[in-house]
Amino acid sequence: MLDKNMDETTRILMDFRYPKSTERKKVMPKGMKSYQGFVMGDIYSWAHKDVKETGAIMRPSRRNSDKRFSEVWSAAQKLANDHSIKYTTIQFNKNHKCVKHIDGTNAGISTIIGLGNYEGGRLLIYFDGENEPPISVDIKNKFYEFNGAKYYHETEDFTGERHTLVYFTREWIPLKDR
Repeated sequence: MLDKNMDETTRILMDFRYPKSTERKKVMPKGMKSYQGFVMGDIYSWAHKDVKETGAIMRPSRRNSDKRFSEVWSAAQKLANDHSIKYTTIQFNKNHKCVKHIDGTNAGISTIIGLGNYEGGRLLIYFDGENEPPISVDIKNKFYEFNGAKYYHETEDFTGERHTLVYFTREWIPLKDR
C-alpha cells in the first residue's frame, strides 16, 4: 500500500506529459535518439564566458520556475521531504530502460524510487565490478540508496508504465579536475 503522498505523486506523474530528451546519451540503448525525461533542481550550465577556463557553473534549472512543471516538482519535493531525502537535483524518467552506466557528475549517494503500474524494472547494480553478476533491487514504491557514481547500474526489462525519480547531489567540479 502506498502512502498518501506517494500515491498522489504517482497520479501526478502518470498524468504529466513528459518532454522528450536527447541528452544523457550514455544511458540510452544503442540506436535510441530520445527518451521521456527531464532534470530539475541544480544543474550544470556551460553557457558562460569563462567556461573554457573554469568549467561548468551550477544554476537552478529553468524548469524549477516553469508553471508547466510546478505540480511534478512540488510533488517530488514533498515526497523527498516526507522521507528525509537529501538532494540538489532530481532526474524524472518515464518508461526509460537505462543501459549499464556510471553517473559522471553525481556526488555521493543517489536515492531512487519507481512508481507506476509496471512489472519488472528492477535496478541492477554491479557492486562486484562491471563484468560480475549484478544484484537486483526492487524499487517499485520503495526508496533505495546507492552510489551511482561508484557502481555500474542499469534497468531490468519491464512492462507497463514505469516512472522513476532519482534524487542526487551535484557538486561543482573545476574543468581541470574532470
